[in-house]
Amino acid sequence: MDLPLRLLPVEERWSCHGCGICCRHVIIPLSAEEHARIRGQEWDKDPTLAGKRLFVRTQLWPPRYRLAHREDGYCVFLSPTGRCRIHERFGAEAKPLVCRMFPYQTVALDKFAYLTLRHNCPSVIRHAGQPLSQQEDEWRPLAEHPRLRPRTTVPPPITIGYRGTWNQFLRATAVVERLLCNPSYPMVRRLVHALLFAQTLDACRLSRLDQQQYIELLRMLEESVPQEAEPLFRDRVPPDAASQFIFRRILLEYLRLHPGFPLKESWQGRLQWAKMALAIARGKGTIPALAPPEVALKFRGGPASCSESVSLAELDRTLAGLHRDILKPLDEYYEAMAISRRFAVNGRRGWPLTDRMRALAASFPAGLAVLRLAAPGRLPNAEDMAAVVIALDRGEGLASLASRTYRRRLRALGRSGQLIRLVIWWAR
Repeated sequence: MDLPLRLLPVEERWSCHGCGICCRHVIIPLSAEEHARIRGQEWDKDPTLAGKRLFVRTQLWPPRYRLAHREDGYCVFLSPTGRCRIHERFGAEAKPLVCRMFPYQTVALDKFAYLTLRHNCPSVIRHAGQPLSQQEDEWRPLAEHPRLRPRTTVPPPITIGYRGTWNQFLRATAVVERLLCNPSYPMVRRLVHALLFAQTLDACRLSRLDQQQYIELLRMLEESVPQEAEPLFRDRVPPDAASQFIFRRILLEYLRLHPGFPLKESWQGRLQWAKMALAIARGKGTIPALAPPEVALKFRGGPASCSESVSLAELDRTLAGLHRDILKPLDEYYEAMAISRRFAVNGRRGWPLTDRMRALAASFPAGLAVLRLAAPGRLPNAEDMAAVVIALDRGEGLASLASRTYRRRLRALGRSGQLIRLVIWWAR
């Protein structure tokens, strides 16, 4: 059954400003109809695209394709002015549906679906544009398209051994929302509270509880986690060596999602990536510098190649003196994820709620580590933070961050208490 659409109870704003960030290192899958339509637009006769690869085959049979990228990672159809060539020549309706839908996103729940915005866009992060309530004529036809229309489904499991009903699932996510949106604490505290909640929930035999007992359990856990977290912040203990190694592998995934990531889609770029992966695994040496915010967040024919390098010793410095306003986009990202339930429902098929909470929390230290590397030798600014939020948002759709291997790593870090240590340590 199709679900009615609602907007979040908080105002979201966005208008396209043509930065081109959504067109770089983003996979655009094509339906058979879209592939045939774009092929029929005779781009081989366009002097700017003649002889260039326009599609990449992703499946042999039945054949499936995606749009190709240039060597710098941008979509092959992006023009030097930061506009889509397909859009310019044939109109918005001629573009792939995925491109037209961005940054709108639906989150299908029990009796309705939220229509929200992805934070993979500087304009969303800056609240630059019209309220979504004034854009219904644009987002509703897209969200109700047969390929994207949200429909009823079963809820994800709550824990690894218990699925529960939609009512039980939504009650648990409501606790997470209150924990992550509590302005009495900084975001690092809120995430630790959510991790402690997930940890205890995993230890409970929920199948033995009736509805009232389940509600009472959630209430008790929500009230107890702030006090349980207090001693963890009095003495910040660094994570052990094994956990730091696992974390650096997570960091590598988010680092390549940064909009200023400099490596190119070529054999030379792959070799550079291998060297970079080895340096990060060791935690020593240097990596290529990320493109500066004024380049990464504003399209000017592709990011400049970064000949400079950044020492991984930057990861050891604290972020003392960072103004609270700089952290605001990060706070708003996690709050939006909690309010919309996007982290709890979209992607990561088969993952229980408690593991999804660990994945959300693990992105926080990764983001702060990327922030250190993006602003070497100085305090990060608002543009630096916007680029980090874009990387975190992209991570929600990355296959490697939704794999069984990644889930096992998160569960191991959670069981040992090292994930909480990582969150606290990287927020220092």
